[in-house]
Amino acid sequence: MLALAAGPSNAADNPMWRSGLVWRCTFSSVIRCERSTDCTTNNQAGEVSIEYGDNRVVDQAGKQSPIKRHYGQTVAGSPIANEVKIELATNEVIWLSPADAAGTFSDNWIGAMLSPKAGVILEELRPLICSPET
Repeated sequence: MLALAAGPSNAADNPMWRSGLVWRCTFSSVIRCERSTDCTTNNQAGEVSIEYGDNRVVDQAGKQSPIKRHYGQTVAGSPIANEVKIELATNEVIWLSPADAAGTFSDNWIGAMLSPKAGVILEELRPLICSPET
């Protein structure tokens, strides 16, 4: 059984804040899933900036999306120990973890940004690699 502990964040609760309040996240592809359940991967590079101090996420075109809430979450017995979920006012969600699939920890956080859509395209998924701005 998995035990989850999640709640509102403050500086002590969000493990990303230990390395900085501004993070640059890059992606090299976008997965688009259609209403018919077909998904395609497009080679589309881009970046987003997570700006905790200004409570927003900014895309490469300068579009700002307010952060509705964010929090750290732990899974009992997990070697990763911390994950961060960021919910935007646009209903987009970013999930990040400080470890890669091999369980190796680094200053980079990896995860994905899920963007729900209306119409033929139901959602877009961007695999993210995030690092703190220096």
